[in-house]
Amino acid sequence: MVAKIKIVVVDDNYDANIALTRQLQRYGFDVVGRAYDGLAGLAVIKTEHPDVAILDIAMPALDGFGLAQRVRSEMESPPRLVALTGFGRELKSDAEDAGFDSYLSKPADGQALKRVLESYQSQ
Repeated sequence: MVAKIKIVVVDDNYDANIALTRQLQRYGFDVVGRAYDGLAGLAVIKTEHPDVAILDIAMPALDGFGLAQRVRSEMESPPRLVALTGFGRELKSDAEDAGFDSYLSKPADGQALKRVLESYQSQ
């Protein structure tokens, strides 16, 4: 049996955060933490040491780009970072520059997200 991927979800939209968490749990992933702004997200990621963090881009306190950069610079073994944003594809190169491993637009295709996460599980 393959171990469940541990995931942290960081999105300032409460309903989107909860919906994504439930979707991930239905797929069999282990959501070990949630946060509703970038600074709180940084704290949860550092505490929980997830395999993957799914981050919104536009958030208060610290946006997803800044959060990704801080996770990469402040953690010895940072998680995989997935951008999940309502901005569409226009910010993909900015997300890559910030250190994201994957970039998906909202509303996320559940199967596409599942495939991305499962690809990390096999690595």
